[in-house]
Amino acid sequence: MKFLRTSLLALAVLALALTLGSRSASAKADVVELYANAVISADADMLEKILAPNYWHVAANGHIQDKEHFIQSIRNKQLVINHLTLTNLRRSMVGDCTLMTGNGILRGKATPTLPEGLMRYSIVIAKNGNQEQVVLFQATPVVPSADCKDGNCALR
Repeated sequence: MKFLRTSLLALAVLALALTLGSRSASAKADVVELYANAVISADADMLEKILAPNYWHVAANGHIQDKEHFIQSIRNKQLVINHLTLTNLRRSMVGDCTLMTGNGILRGKATPTLPEGLMRYSIVIAKNGNQEQVVLFQATPVVPSADCKDGNCALR
């Protein structure tokens, strides 16, 4: 009986350790997921929390906005994102900053008009105190070619 209790306790401790470990390993992905969900659902309060004070948004049409104007355009429905997928994320860390690049599909409406479809995304995440925040988001339209359909070309 004592062996059974000890074994169950050991399993519980192991499960807790694995859970905590996986949380820290996926923290950056969580910020990106929060960002995508907040943009799609027009959650300005969440964007206020997860965007760094010096955030820059470079839209697929080439226009750039700071944090204040980006959030305002979402509140005013000048920017409405219906679909935003982020796939094939690759990470590169420098100090407390993480650069991510990936691709996915973007669909939405904006003034001026946004290109839609396959995009290459660049995202910079930085530590601000104890919180990770998005510093930069850039969407670049991918023009498929015969040798490169999805924009993941010449990468190892």
